[in-house]
Amino acid sequence: MAARSAIVGALLLATFVLAGCGDSRSATENTMENRFDQIDYQMSRLETGTSSYNLDHIEAQTQKFIALVRRYQDELGPAEAKRRLTEKADELRSYCLPCVSTLEDEAKTY
Repeated sequence: MAARSAIVGALLLATFVLAGCGDSRSATENTMENRFDQIDYQMSRLETGTSSYNLDHIEAQTQKFIALVRRYQDELGPAEAKRRLTEKADELRSYCLPCVSTLEDEAKTY
């Protein structure tokens, strides 16, 4: 019985220790990543076979994405900001060429 209690106690201790070893990002980084995830999700919903009907919405989401990169440019750094803008431009290439141009122009500033 004592051995069983010791094992259960060790497992509980290990659980608490491992629970603290999770995400090591700061609250600001978590908030930033959540906002990028939200806008990525919103944009992915617009990237469909009928995306020509969503062009205005894609352009609006592109402006929001650029504003988000600008807001977090200090946390991202120039290389990461440029990478995110370039990747988003590549993602939108077959849906919205004006958006690609806007994103590429913004990426040149970094």
